[in-house]
Amino acid sequence: MRIFDTDALKKLYDSVGWVNYLKDLHQFEAMFQSAMAVYGAYEAEKLVGVLRLVGDNAHILYVQDIVVDPEYQARGIGKALMLKGLDDFKHVRQKVLITDMDDSHVHAFYESLGFNRSQDKNIVCYVKFD
Repeated sequence: MRIFDTDALKKLYDSVGWVNYLKDLHQFEAMFQSAMAVYGAYEAEKLVGVLRLVGDNAHILYVQDIVVDPEYQARGIGKALMLKGLDDFKHVRQKVLITDMDDSHVHAFYESLGFNRSQDKNIVCYVKFD
């Protein structure tokens, strides 16, 4: 069993307004336990960024969360986390992430890391929320 500082993770997710994750703390803790990989970025003892990856470690790697405390954004933390995760799983054939349509600065960030919009690859993404 991996040990995570749930309070530090809650503060980080809250800092970016991702409060839907925090509605059920049991599920919040479980999502880290069942992740394929979780990377953290720290300043001293403070958690300032996290990358959470899920997948099968062969054909699909899904970037589920990339979160950086707003006070630490635009310092290369998110890029460093992503590059580490992508390098560690470079053997995985397909890397996928979904982000908000209106957030153009994160679109540029993901594209700078080699991600393409699905329509640019002539594919469609479907999502079902319950």
